[in-house]
Amino acid sequence: MDGNRPIGWWVKRLDELLEQVVEHAVRGEGLTRRHWQVLHQLAGGPSERPALTAVLAPFADADDIDAVVRDLAARGWLDDATDVLALTADGQAAHERLLVEVARMRRMVTDGVTPEDYARTVATLTRMVAAIEAVVDAD
Repeated sequence: MDGNRPIGWWVKRLDELLEQVVEHAVRGEGLTRRHWQVLHQLAGGPSERPALTAVLAPFADADDIDAVVRDLAARGWLDDATDVLALTADGQAAHERLLVEVARMRRMVTDGVTPEDYARTVATLTRMVAAIEAVVDAD
């Protein structure tokens, strides 16, 4: 690959590949990255629908998140009887089962990247996002 490509190309390519890696990790259960994101978010505790949608907004719109929520509820993994969404015992077990494979994929993605390089990269991207948001928000 050409190391002279601009950062936007690399960020976009990395996102595409991360999508593929997570999809690979969860496809045995018939899931997508969005399913994983909802499961993983709710594994941290119940969430109101709007809060969940807001957290996942960079990845999917509200309709996509609602479709995933319906699918997870149909599997018996999610209680969606109210606006507060929570994983069921089966949903927690599915998350724990899938976390093993997702963690393995994450280790593969960062193989050869030192913790310091990773932290520096995230810090650099964080500063770049903040700089761009300041300009965009000013308009």
